[in-house]
Amino acid sequence: MKEDKKVSGGKKVVILGAGLTGLTAAHFLENPQAGAAKTKPFILEKKSCAGGLCRTEKKDGFSFDYTGHLLHFKKTNSFWKTFITDNLKIDLKKHSRKASIHIMNTLIPYPFQYHLAYLPKTEKEKCVRDYLKVYKSAGKTGVADESFRRWAENSFGKRMASLFFIPYNKKLWNFNLNKMSTSWMGRFVPPPDVKMILKGADKKDPSQTAGYNASFYYPRKGGIGRLPAALEAGKNIIFNAVIKEIDFKNKNIFFEGGKMPYDKLISTIPLPELLSYLKGSPVKHLSKKLKWTGVYNMNITVKKNFSKLGHWIYFPHGKVPFYRLGFLSNFSDVPDGFSTIYIESSYRSERKKISSASVMKFLNITDNEIAVTKNLDIPYAYVIYDMERAKTLGEIKEFLITRDIISTGRFGGWKYSTMEEAMQDGFDAAF
Repeated sequence: MKEDKKVSGGKKVVILGAGLTGLTAAHFLENPQAGAAKTKPFILEKKSCAGGLCRTEKKDGFSFDYTGHLLHFKKTNSFWKTFITDNLKIDLKKHSRKASIHIMNTLIPYPFQYHLAYLPKTEKEKCVRDYLKVYKSAGKTGVADESFRRWAENSFGKRMASLFFIPYNKKLWNFNLNKMSTSWMGRFVPPPDVKMILKGADKKDPSQTAGYNASFYYPRKGGIGRLPAALEAGKNIIFNAVIKEIDFKNKNIFFEGGKMPYDKLISTIPLPELLSYLKGSPVKHLSKKLKWTGVYNMNITVKKNFSKLGHWIYFPHGKVPFYRLGFLSNFSDVPDGFSTIYIESSYRSERKKISSASVMKFLNITDNEIAVTKNLDIPYAYVIYDMERAKTLGEIKEFLITRDIISTGRFGGWKYSTMEEAMQDGFDAAF
């Protein structure tokens, strides 16, 4: 391919990855805020389509997302909510979360700590007794720099920790929780509220709720893939661009079928992959210190109504291989009489296939009732916050900045974040 001339604004910008962060960065480079120069970047995308993990796949007339991709806005008057509805013209519907946890062969409303009355009496009493011990001795929560396991035990007591917080997170992260920091939690894991815990132990009250996802938004039509589809329009995207090497000294990207120079590089691809492309980089070896989990996502469409089971269910125990089972049809448009269900199982080194038998047994369905199956593999799903992550990430980013490379987004920035934050990262990178 021919090398293009420098874009308006004086600098040539190349973006790696046409996911939500990359597309948002391109949008605001092309539509800058007041006073900024307009730039038309090129996006290199290794797949044949845009969207990254925000895609919606189609099969036999049904839609499937890469697990539950929901919009959570930090503020009621969020800039991003307005941008999506007014600029991208996407009609969003607000949902109040209906989630539960499968423990002791029963479904307990989520969050677990605020619904202890749903447990057998003896278990409830153990949870309350252990919680009050740590509450009275430690004050409110654990120490910020301790491991996640100790934080859970010091914040909720050993019984609550052993019933939900420890087994669920061990199943999700596939990592030693004694070596995992608490710096990832932020608003994802709210600290305990003593009044709500005692109230939820006294009587069953499903209205007690908390957490960043107590409510969420989702497009009324077309699935979550509506977002990248709207952002993709008019962008300079080179698909099937498999990168071979990045010469950061001379600022050239070599990929199958071409070569592209740049002045500024915005990378939204997984950080370990970016490091593997940097020829002669002094931080390339640090990729071995980065840890993450993948997710195997099995999706099924069933001719049966599962509206009573809410939006999703957590499974902390080892009786089933999946950690979460969600009902896309309870917040997305699906043909009448059908339910679309997503099932998630995490893995580290080797992908774990989900046993369809375990899913069918729990849902009480047969092979004949399954209309469509769509399996999706997500090699990069969750960044693991081990005790070395912050130091390693700091060294990597310090080098990248000196070479005019911005690595950002969920996997480029190597963090646990929401779609709203992914779009914000793209916006920030554009300026």
